[in-house]
Amino acid sequence: MISYQESLQRIKAATSDFHLETQPCGLDDLLGRVLAETITSPANLPGFDNSAMDGFAVRANPKEELIDLEVHGNIAAGETPEAEVGSGAVQIMTGAPVPNGCETVIPIENVQVTADANGLPASIKVQGPILADQNIRRAGQDVRQGELVFSAGQKISAEHIMMLAALGISQAQVLTRPKISLISTGAELVDDPNAPLLAGQIRNSNQPFLATSLQSWPVETTQVTGHPDTKEQFLELLQHEISNGAQIVISTGAVSMGDRDFVPESLQEIGANIVFHKCKIRPGKPVLFAVLPDGGLFFGLPGNPVSAAVGFSFFVEPILRQILNQKEPETKMARLSKDFNKRAGFYLFAKARVFMKDSECQIEVLSGQQSFRIAPLAEANCWAELPEYLAEIKAGELVKFHKFAGVL
Repeated sequence: MISYQESLQRIKAATSDFHLETQPCGLDDLLGRVLAETITSPANLPGFDNSAMDGFAVRANPKEELIDLEVHGNIAAGETPEAEVGSGAVQIMTGAPVPNGCETVIPIENVQVTADANGLPASIKVQGPILADQNIRRAGQDVRQGELVFSAGQKISAEHIMMLAALGISQAQVLTRPKISLISTGAELVDDPNAPLLAGQIRNSNQPFLATSLQSWPVETTQVTGHPDTKEQFLELLQHEISNGAQIVISTGAVSMGDRDFVPESLQEIGANIVFHKCKIRPGKPVLFAVLPDGGLFFGLPGNPVSAAVGFSFFVEPILRQILNQKEPETKMARLSKDFNKRAGFYLFAKARVFMKDSECQIEVLSGQQSFRIAPLAEANCWAELPEYLAEIKAGELVKFHKFAGVL
């Protein structure tokens, strides 16, 4: 049985040659995808000098006196200035191009306006001095043409799409979505939450958890129907998913040492390379990882729900980050709020809750750490990571933690 660190090293080494194809993707489908190319700006943003507010475009003037300026027309957003403005002023709207010769924009609320017979500004008075470069958005002030905008590996958010649209970039090369199949083993499982349970049956909670967790990743997920309870049934489903293009298979259950724990034997039978089976962690000791004959990846997670959650967070997600060129999350630490004891020799991923107290980040390891207990997991907002050499952790010691996805 190997350590968690060694198991992760083995997985990453075994998947170093795993790569995804690329494909063009339009803005409408770009959210959450991962860039496969570097994007540089094809133009300046803004593309031209424009007004940051409604007001009057004028030349700068150093005089510290009341300045009287004649108004020569107006410019709205989307219009083109007809000519260079001389010593007067031009009424200008937010976003409109600044005329040649104008060096600044005076907000409309800072001038005295004299209107003509049609109610249009004829002249303005403003208290000097008039400073240059006020209230003008300069061409390229946000992004300059040729400047790096996004690097390959960037996961695209709505804010990134805003930038691409503003630059006139209609599509980008992205990594294809890896195809993931989820298999839940065990004839005792019931998928329909409305179906009454017969004696010995339990509801399938692992597959909804995994499917929901994968929604935040740019992947294609298939929830396999049917719950194999024999090696033959399992192999039939597994081969079906492989033939349908599954690149990653995640199964839950049947990886321990019981009579019905057929996953390891099934993988050996089809010639898969079992990279490791069992790891010195709790919960989730029986976890298994293998490379399938076609190069696909197989994660065999234990069936207890918290074990499956740990397996996903600390084995599946690191590999998704690797193949999707994503950075590892920043290590976070908090002070333990009260003493906690664990069994030495096992790396513990504990249900925990992190919180602020007295301007300090603190963490509480919750009671109910058994792998079947979901209620403490629902109360938790993070995993506390406690190394195998520790048995007794005192209040006040620093503890590494990983926030759950979606937790602020």
